[in-house]
Amino acid sequence: MGHEKFKNGISRRQFGSRVLGMGASAAIAGTLPGIASAETVKKGGMIRIAMESSDPSESMDPIKINSNMEAARCTQIYNPLVRMGNDLKPEPALAESWEADSTATLWSFNIRKGVEFHNGKTLTSADVIYSLERHLGPDTESRIKAFMEQITEISADGDNVVRIKISSSNSEFPITLSSPRAMIIPEGHADFENPIGTGPFKMGEFKAGISSTFRRNENYWKEGLPHADAVETFSIPDPVARMNALFAGEIHMAISIDAKSIPLFEMTPSVEVIAAKGGQKVYNAMMCNRGPTDNHDFRLALKYLQDRERVLKGVYKGFGQIGNDHPIAPSDPMYCADIPIRPYDPDKAKFHLKAAGMENATVNMYTSTTAGPGNVETSLVFQQTAAAAGLTVQVNQTPPDGYWSHTAEKYAIFGSHWNARPTADLMYATTHMTTSPGNETKFIDERIDQLIKQARAELDDAKRKAIWCDLQMIVHEDGGDLVSCFVDYLHGRSANLMGVEPHPSGGLSDQFGAETVWLS
Repeated sequence: MGHEKFKNGISRRQFGSRVLGMGASAAIAGTLPGIASAETVKKGGMIRIAMESSDPSESMDPIKINSNMEAARCTQIYNPLVRMGNDLKPEPALAESWEADSTATLWSFNIRKGVEFHNGKTLTSADVIYSLERHLGPDTESRIKAFMEQITEISADGDNVVRIKISSSNSEFPITLSSPRAMIIPEGHADFENPIGTGPFKMGEFKAGISSTFRRNENYWKEGLPHADAVETFSIPDPVARMNALFAGEIHMAISIDAKSIPLFEMTPSVEVIAAKGGQKVYNAMMCNRGPTDNHDFRLALKYLQDRERVLKGVYKGFGQIGNDHPIAPSDPMYCADIPIRPYDPDKAKFHLKAAGMENATVNMYTSTTAGPGNVETSLVFQQTAAAAGLTVQVNQTPPDGYWSHTAEKYAIFGSHWNARPTADLMYATTHMTTSPGNETKFIDERIDQLIKQARAELDDAKRKAIWCDLQMIVHEDGGDLVSCFVDYLHGRSANLMGVEPHPSGGLSDQFGAETVWLS
């Protein structure tokens, strides 16, 4: 397996068991819960975080977040009503509590008192209403409009209570408001070159596609936080260069490291690995609105040409879960184990290639180091496994910077990745409903919209899961998702960066926010 021990002396098998035993997340070495707390917190210093990619189209407008970089930046500036906890359950943030009526269609959120924006304005219900209403209506630019559409009315009951009416029962509604895209801004604010929030840091300098700096909010509503004076975020697209920068002490945190690099971390006392088990979807998208992947038989052929075990063991060194060509990971409570895992079967692939008129064809697959950890390597494995069915796959690796603008959704088959969502509903609403801005495969099936609405209204867990089995089967059989694996989150940190906790939702959480971290 390449190596047997982590720094803290546990074996790979024990580590895997420990991750599962902790539920959603765990950390290698010094980031296991409780270890950092033994040291005295030190104030001051600048935290430098290197992400996987950047893009000139980046924005500090939270409703437009489209990358881990944008999410990390917005997490420094803003707060949501609800925080997504490490158990993927909702926790209080700007809303200190909430309750629903007996039908779970009317929700009341009690807004925290005494919170101030960076410009000195006191947070009120008017700010919350303004922020949430930006996601509604036909002209919204919101990336989460598909699941915010369930909101039918928002009203205030004084300065500190917001009531939200939704179209049908949904006991999971509060977690919807934990999205980084649902951050709260001041009423009427529209200048995102000069963003204003309630978060732990204020905007220093923002250079889209390059870097950003943030300075401590001295009037932050969480007492004693943040610890650092400043934060800088920027991208180092090449994963080797990103890791080398961490080893050289040039950065404090490297987002997304290669599993193959873990032995190097073991030999270097100045760095450690942060690991979190989650449903990170790293996959190849087949666009269903253009040839040749608009052909159902061709899509099925490609699905049969994935050697999932080879990818999991060879590319990810076991740090992940087997996928089944839909976006719900086995760790999700709504995962449908009744759908058999599609096997690697070149003979069945040949049958479908012939039906599609694609025997002995040549196709192009596009990828990049920013298309998700291991996506380049997974594409190269697919190139080899597809050859057994007579299909020639040309793997084209494009530059990481600007990948989401110049490559993604520009070609029939391209690499992509999505952070894990706390619920199956949020994953499908983001990527598979007819109104989802994130529907990058362009697979449209009206049954999905109808079934999601049924699942939201169904309060019986067993019946709701049966609906989710139907939803997964639709994408498994007909959709454009080539999902070999769901990948664990692996990040690197300098040993003197303390207070970092792994999170099973990666960039969708506040893990890359720096409010609790400090330099020893």
